Amino acid sequence: MKKNTANPPEFYRALCHSETELKRFIKDKLSAREPRTYLYKEVQSTEAAVLVPIFFKKGEAHILFTRRTELVEHHKGQVSFPGGKRDEEDVSLLATALRESEEEVGLQPGDVTIVGQTDIFLTNTHYLVTPYVGFFPFPYNFKISANEISHLIEVPLLYLLQDKHFEIKPWVKGNETWMIHYYYYEDEIIWGVTGFLLSNFLSIVFGLRREVFEVERTNKYRRNE
Repeated sequence: MKKNTANPPEFYRALCHSETELKRFIKDKLSAREPRTYLYKEVQSTEAAVLVPIFFKKGEAHILFTRRTELVEHHKGQVSFPGGKRDEEDVSLLATALRESEEEVGLQPGDVTIVGQTDIFLTNTHYLVTPYVGFFPFPYNFKISANEISHLIEVPLLYLLQDKHFEIKPWVKGNETWMIHYYYYEDEIIWGVTGFLLSNFLSIVFGLRREVFEVERTNKYRRNE
């Protein structure tokens, strides 16, 4: 398959080194459109929400991910955004995303500046996931829920903007075939619904329309497939 080695434009490189400008840029992009809903079939679903948490470390934008433990009910051992299903007491899906982020990693709602919402996706476990994008200060005193979260993963945004760390390939479950988005960072793989949500965020904000191509990989990657 065709290999794509495009690097992000210098404008994006500059954005990723200015918190004020990046925050404004993302907010403008997200506020300029109405979020879409992606359903691959009509099913009874459960509402859920996640936070796409952005922070600046050593002057560069990063996105925070979590690796789920083997103790959780769904998506065991996978890389995810902080988040989960809506509880009855949640006044909104944003409240869900913030509550779950606090429960999972200790991120206080008052420390998060929300800049917008991306598109809604239905997972193969029938969760209808609404993502919110927010900034938080760093360094931060995280408090990880040991039952839910194995460890935290800090990925530079510029790294995710480079096509060479990304690929799309088919994944079969039962009689359904999914075209899954994969991102490779050190010994971590971001895939599944998190891969879709990440690609959607990068597409809306940075205009990325990624093709199918192969990337160079080593067997050090843990493949939770």
